[in-house]
Amino acid sequence: MKRILFVFIALSSMQLSYTQEKEKDSKTSKDSYFKAALNYLSNAVYSGRKDSLVMPYFSPSLGYYDKTGLSISGTVSYLSSSSESRIDLFSLDLGYDFSISDKLSAGIYGNKSFYNKSSSVVGSEIKGSMGGYFTYDPGMLTIGGGIDATFSQSTDIGINGSLSHVFSIGEEGDQWSISPTITANAGSQNYYQDYYKNRKKSLRANRTGNVNTIIVKNTNQFILLDYEIGLPLTYDAKKWGLYVKPTYAIPKNPVSFSINNGLTYISEKLENSFYAEIGVYIKF
Repeated sequence: MKRILFVFIALSSMQLSYTQEKEKDSKTSKDSYFKAALNYLSNAVYSGRKDSLVMPYFSPSLGYYDKTGLSISGTVSYLSSSSESRIDLFSLDLGYDFSISDKLSAGIYGNKSFYNKSSSVVGSEIKGSMGGYFTYDPGMLTIGGGIDATFSQSTDIGINGSLSHVFSIGEEGDQWSISPTITANAGSQNYYQDYYKNRKKSLRANRTGNVNTIIVKNTNQFILLDYEIGLPLTYDAKKWGLYVKPTYAIPKNPVSFSINNGLTYISEKLENSFYAEIGVYIKF
């Protein structure tokens, strides 16, 4: 319990990387608007975990952002790998962002995800999530913290946090920004049991072709999952913008699991990952 409390306090002193773009929208928008975007993700990496194959996504999205802070959006993700091509994911997002003071902001959000039954990305057993965050910007660094729950056959609790600083050139409506960011993800991994059981095809079948019973050990433990180093570069005009978000993920604490009814034990092999998201959007 002391270890969990320490991790929670440490991560709460950092900012959720997810909230940076949401926070920018809520602060810079004085009117309601629609936002259409198209982005490319070079590989689907989830808290430092990934499939053995590269899983790139093209994702168009459309959202409505109300001046009250409410937002709703939908995204379709098309998988375009060397071995598979299909619509792999449809997701709906609902959020509410608000300012407590000039330096302190917060928000709540929810997500519902619909993965293709053939999807093998690490997060494909997650049916949805909900959570909240706060950010505090005293000027030198932006700090914050948040907590979320993700739902598969069981519920996972996670804490995400980051520490960042924004360097900007130009004025609002014609501005370039770069934000060196350090992010940490911690939580449980109950969804991992479902992923290995239902999606990880390379481990499900043994040499005779029979399906293995896979048991992932200690997925309900709250642990540090990964560190991520990012360097987001954005350009924001009044009615459009673009961004490039390169990320280097360093996973921690591999799980172990058994197959062949417990006769064979395998330790997860984790590798550092570099991936990037590139996108463009318009507001109307």
